Amino acid sequence: MGEDDCSGQVDGGASFSMEHMAWFYYLARICNHCTYPGCLASCPRGSIYKRPEDGIVLVDQGRCRGYQECVKGCPYKKVFFNMMTGTSEKCIACYPKIEMGIQPQCFVNCIGKIRLAGFLSTPDKANPDNPLDYLVHIRKVALPLFPQFGLEPNVYYIPPVHVPQAFTSQMFGPGVAEAVKTYRNAPNDPDLSSLLGLFGSTEMIIPRWKRQGDWVAGMDEKGKEVVRVPLREPILIRPAYDKLYQISRTNCP
Repeated sequence: MGEDDCSGQVDGGASFSMEHMAWFYYLARICNHCTYPGCLASCPRGSIYKRPEDGIVLVDQGRCRGYQECVKGCPYKKVFFNMMTGTSEKCIACYPKIEMGIQPQCFVNCIGKIRLAGFLSTPDKANPDNPLDYLVHIRKVALPLFPQFGLEPNVYYIPPVHVPQAFTSQMFGPGVAEAVKTYRNAPNDPDLSSLLGLFGSTEMIIPRWKRQGDWVAGMDEKGKEVVRVPLREPILIRPAYDKLYQISRTNCP
C-alpha cells in the first residue's frame, strides 16, 4: 500500500481490489501561461507580462521587488519566490527554444512521451490539421485544468480514466465523461490514435499533422515533413532457439 498504508489511510490487512478504496495519480503540471493570468493581474509593480507573439507569461526580474503578490494570485501555485535573489520566478516555457521551433525541455525529456507543444487557435478558427486544435476543439479529448477559475489556462490534459469522474469533473470541467469515452475508444479511432503516436516523436514543434494509411506525419507550417511514425508499433517475435548464434533464449513471464 506504500505511503497510504504507513500514514494510516488504509485499514490494516487491506489489499487492492476493484474498485479501490484508495487511489492516486500523478499530474505533471507546469505554468499554464493563462490567457488572463492571475499572477499578472496581482503584481503591483507590473513586472509580469504576456508576450504578444506567443502568449508566454514572464517575470521582469529588473522590475520585481519581491512583494510576492503573484505567488498569492496564482491559483495553480506556479509562481515561486527566490529567497536568494529576492524576486519571484516561474516557468518561462523555454521561450528561446520556442523561438527556434523546438518544444520546451520538459516536453522533450519526458520518457513517457505524454506531452506535445504547439499553438492553439480560438474555437471559431479551429483547424483539424493543427494537432492541438484537433485534440482540444475538434475531438475535445484534452481539457483545461480548473477552468472554473476563469483564467483560461493554456495547458490541456487528457483526463485519467481510472479516477472517479466526480473528482475529475471538479478538476477538468463537465467534459470529462465524454473525453474519457473518446480516449478509451482511441484503439478503434485511427486518426486519434495516430495523433497520440506523435507525442514525443520529435523535439521540433509540429504545427501540422496528417494520417496516411498506417502512418502519421508531423509537418511544419509549410507542409514539409518533420517526422513520420507508424500507426502501430511493429512486433518482433524472436524464436526460443537462435540457430545463427546457437543460443537459447528464456522468455520471462
